[in-house]
Amino acid sequence: MPSVSTAKSKNDSISGPAEASRVPQQGRSRASYERMLTAAEKLMVKRGNDDFTLTEVAKAGKVSIGSIYLRFDSKDDLIRAVHGRVLAQLDDEQILMMQDIADKAQKLDDFARLFVDSYAELLKRYSAVLRPIMFRAITDESISALGRSYAEKLTQEAERQMLRYADQFGRPDHARLVGNANRMIYYTLARYLGLGSSPEAAHQGNWDELKEDLAIMCAAFLRAGPLTR
Repeated sequence: MPSVSTAKSKNDSISGPAEASRVPQQGRSRASYERMLTAAEKLMVKRGNDDFTLTEVAKAGKVSIGSIYLRFDSKDDLIRAVHGRVLAQLDDEQILMMQDIADKAQKLDDFARLFVDSYAELLKRYSAVLRPIMFRAITDESISALGRSYAEKLTQEAERQMLRYADQFGRPDHARLVGNANRMIYYTLARYLGLGSSPEAAHQGNWDELKEDLAIMCAAFLRAGPLTR
């Protein structure tokens, strides 16, 4: 049996999922492990949920049931590992996305347009796998907590960049403004993509028009002064 290391690489050092699995470091064993995760992820995307068996994972990933149980104590642990890998990949892309926006945005309108468009397309690319994961997070605190930690990381960076344009804001409570702007962007995109509790509302309207209007609303909201009484 190949040796199993407890050392954690960048994409494995995720508190819940990494600790729930035994991640191999040797080449062939690592390749087999990745096939397990990929097979489970593809089944989740295909079915829109995690209603699959480990036998199906073994067949799709060309691995044995025994090798799956060598790495995971249960199907739940396998799903958590898939979640951890997906979020690590998403986080890598989010970091690059925010760096690119910071380099390109010269004014508030630039930021709103670039952030909404880039974030929308990123969520769209991952939406098929995020849907079943987010549904499971309702009852799985490990998955829920991990998702919150990654979301908070992006939220903090997005709000930090918005605050670069605080001299253009129309009201003095800047933290409140960027927090609400960020939430409006996420909840609008999530609803369109069916991420969360209302999948039946997905894909209502025109995607490109939604992105354009959302960017305009974001910039206008941040610039708006208080309502007159």
